[in-house]
Amino acid sequence: MSNAVYLKNLKFAYNQKNKKAPLVLNIDELAVESGEKVFLYGPSGHGKSTLLNILAGVLEVREGHVEVLGQNLHSLSQSGRDHLRGENVGYIFQIFNLIPYLNIKENIVLPCLINKKRGQGVDYNAQADELIKTLGLSDHAHKTVTDLSIGQQQRVAAARALIGNPKLIIADEPTSSLDENNTTEFMNLLLSEWEKRKFTLVFVSHDTSLKKYFPRTLSLPEINRL
Repeated sequence: MSNAVYLKNLKFAYNQKNKKAPLVLNIDELAVESGEKVFLYGPSGHGKSTLLNILAGVLEVREGHVEVLGQNLHSLSQSGRDHLRGENVGYIFQIFNLIPYLNIKENIVLPCLINKKRGQGVDYNAQADELIKTLGLSDHAHKTVTDLSIGQQQRVAAARALIGNPKLIIADEPTSSLDENNTTEFMNLLLSEWEKRKFTLVFVSHDTSLKKYFPRTLSLPEINRL
């Protein structure tokens, strides 16, 4: 099976022109197979969000090899990385990043409106309706997201990441604002969608109790050789 993510000899510092700038990441090798779901954990300040932003093509690495969905990110321009992310990557943010003046469905379909290739070959309006139903939001579909609970907003954020069948889902501490019951519900919903679609899932959290949902777990402090 091919790799969805492959890192080799990755070194990253925020001021990369300064040779003395402290490294945030120093990873010898990391591979995630296509269709795999992986839990990456570590305490705050250990570079988890930085790593995810590298995988998403938001941050550019000058030293080491970063390959995502068969593309060498170093060989792509910023525009090329943006297109790769827009077309093939769903990102579930810790702070949701929903558009407050849009309703649930408008927030969910937004990636397909921004990037036409994301919605090619997909009836994304019908898919959004299906996700709204699956996530238990049918009674709230025309509410603006500011009228929703935190748990409901997180489900909308997940649906927005899933719309258009992206090949890679990146989740950055998506349960950090949820209580135990909402966390359990969210994880069950997310993984039930994984069972249907078999996208690659890279899930990052400091909450090690979530390990139980994943067949493979990685400790960032152990693979990040600082």
